[in-house]
Amino acid sequence: MKEFDENEAIKAMAAAVSEELRSEDALLEVLDLIYDYYDENGDLEIDISDDDDEDSAPDIEAMVSFISRHVRKNSAAKDFTRADIEAAVRAEINYELSLQ
Repeated sequence: MKEFDENEAIKAMAAAVSEELRSEDALLEVLDLIYDYYDENGDLEIDISDDDDEDSAPDIEAMVSFISRHVRKNSAAKDFTRADIEAAVRAEINYELSLQ
Protein backbone atom coordinates (compact mmCIF):
# COMPACT_ATOMS: atom_id res chain seq x y z
CA MET A 1 0.00 0.00 0.00
CA LYS A 2 1.31 3.44 -0.96
CA GLU A 3 1.67 6.17 1.63
CA PHE A 4 -0.80 9.05 1.74
CA ASP A 5 0.65 12.23 0.20
CA GLU A 6 -1.23 15.40 1.09
CA ASN A 7 0.08 17.16 -2.05
CA GLU A 8 -1.27 14.38 -4.27
CA ALA A 9 -4.63 14.50 -2.48
CA ILE A 10 -4.77 18.27 -3.07
CA LYS A 11 -3.95 17.76 -6.77
CA ALA A 12 -6.78 15.24 -7.09
CA MET A 13 -9.20 17.58 -5.35
CA ALA A 14 -8.09 20.56 -7.46
CA ALA A 15 -8.79 18.62 -10.63
CA ALA A 16 -12.36 18.03 -9.41
CA VAL A 17 -13.32 21.66 -8.82
CA SER A 18 -13.46 24.72 -11.05
CA GLU A 19 -10.27 26.67 -11.60
CA GLU A 20 -11.30 29.65 -9.47
CA LEU A 21 -11.68 27.34 -6.43
CA ARG A 22 -8.24 25.75 -6.72
CA SER A 23 -6.68 27.78 -3.95
CA GLU A 24 -4.33 25.58 -1.97
CA ASP A 25 -5.57 27.13 1.28
CA ALA A 26 -9.21 26.37 0.43
CA LEU A 27 -8.45 22.81 -0.64
CA LEU A 28 -6.34 22.21 2.47
CA GLU A 29 -9.24 23.44 4.58
CA VAL A 30 -11.61 20.98 2.90
CA LEU A 31 -9.03 18.19 3.32
CA ASP A 32 -8.66 19.05 7.01
CA LEU A 33 -12.44 18.98 7.40
CA ILE A 34 -12.58 15.55 5.75
CA TYR A 35 -10.24 14.27 8.43
CA ASP A 36 -12.12 16.14 11.17
CA TYR A 37 -15.21 14.25 9.97
CA TYR A 38 -13.32 10.95 10.09
CA ASP A 39 -12.03 11.80 13.57
CA GLU A 40 -15.46 12.68 14.93
CA ASN A 41 -16.91 9.47 13.52
CA GLY A 42 -14.08 7.16 14.56
CA ASP A 43 -13.15 6.50 10.95
CA LEU A 44 -9.50 7.56 10.82
CA GLU A 45 -8.56 4.00 9.95
CA ILE A 46 -10.36 3.72 6.62
CA ASP A 47 -10.72 0.10 5.56
CA ILE A 48 -12.62 -0.16 2.32
CA SER A 49 -11.97 -3.68 1.08
CA ASP A 50 -14.47 -3.76 -1.76
CA ASP A 51 -15.14 -0.68 -3.89
CA ASP A 52 -18.54 -2.10 -4.88
CA ASP A 53 -19.68 -2.59 -1.28
CA GLU A 54 -21.81 0.49 -0.59
CA ASP A 55 -22.13 -0.39 3.11
CA SER A 56 -18.39 -0.06 3.73
CA ALA A 57 -17.91 3.14 1.76
CA PRO A 58 -17.80 6.50 3.53
CA ASP A 59 -21.12 8.30 3.79
CA ILE A 60 -20.51 11.02 1.19
CA GLU A 61 -23.70 12.94 1.99
CA ALA A 62 -22.88 13.04 5.71
CA MET A 63 -19.34 14.20 4.93
CA VAL A 64 -20.60 16.94 2.59
CA SER A 65 -23.11 18.13 5.21
CA PHE A 66 -20.43 18.19 7.92
CA ILE A 67 -17.98 20.09 5.73
CA SER A 68 -20.65 22.51 4.45
CA ARG A 69 -21.52 23.48 8.03
CA HIS A 70 -17.88 24.18 8.87
CA VAL A 71 -16.82 25.83 5.62
CA ARG A 72 -19.19 28.75 6.17
CA LYS A 73 -16.87 29.95 8.91
CA ASN A 74 -13.79 29.64 6.73
CA SER A 75 -12.77 32.48 4.49
CA ALA A 76 -10.48 30.33 2.30
CA ALA A 77 -13.21 27.88 1.26
CA LYS A 78 -16.27 30.10 1.65
CA ASP A 79 -17.03 30.07 -2.09
CA PHE A 80 -17.38 26.27 -2.26
CA THR A 81 -20.92 25.12 -2.98
CA ARG A 82 -22.24 21.76 -1.78
CA ALA A 83 -21.55 20.42 -5.29
CA ASP A 84 -17.95 21.68 -5.13
CA ILE A 85 -17.48 20.10 -1.72
CA GLU A 86 -18.94 16.81 -2.93
CA ALA A 87 -16.64 16.81 -5.96
CA ALA A 88 -13.61 17.48 -3.75
CA VAL A 89 -14.64 14.80 -1.24
CA ARG A 90 -15.18 12.21 -3.97
CA ALA A 91 -11.80 13.07 -5.51
CA GLU A 92 -10.07 12.73 -2.15
CA ILE A 93 -11.76 9.39 -1.45
CA ASN A 94 -10.79 8.14 -4.91
CA TYR A 95 -7.22 9.19 -4.16
CA GLU A 96 -7.35 7.25 -0.86
CA LEU A 97 -8.65 4.19 -2.70
CA SER A 98 -5.85 4.44 -5.26
CA LEU A 99 -3.37 3.88 -2.44
CA GLN A 100 -4.67 0.41 -1.63
